[in-house]
Amino acid sequence: MFGSNRSRCAIGINVGIVILLSCGTCRPAQQEPIPEYSLNVVVTEATTGDVISQARLTLQFKSGRLHRNVTYGAKTNAQGQYTFTHIPKGTVLLIVTAERHQSFGKEIELEQDNQTIEVKLKKPQAQL
Repeated sequence: MFGSNRSRCAIGINVGIVILLSCGTCRPAQQEPIPEYSLNVVVTEATTGDVISQARLTLQFKSGRLHRNVTYGAKTNAQGQYTFTHIPKGTVLLIVTAERHQSFGKEIELEQDNQTIEVKLKKPQAQL
């Protein structure tokens, strides 16, 4: 009787080890990586064509449950440009503001890399 318990115990340990070893090779299903893109923004003055440096740029995600609450912010350089990099695929809202200019907003579908958006900001309307 003592010998048979020992055999059962050894079998139980071996089965447990086999189960643990086989679980070590189990992996969850891999998700496809979400493509990331670059978005170039160029900001100029609508009537003169002059570049607007230090314009505030905001990208807000409009779709996709993984990125819905993600917001990117930046300012344009001396040439009125900024490039957002590593932006996940999806719909974003681009908001552009600059001193002494009207604000600009546009939804953009990021579906390809290196898209360029040209924004022409207008001066505010004169008050009567």
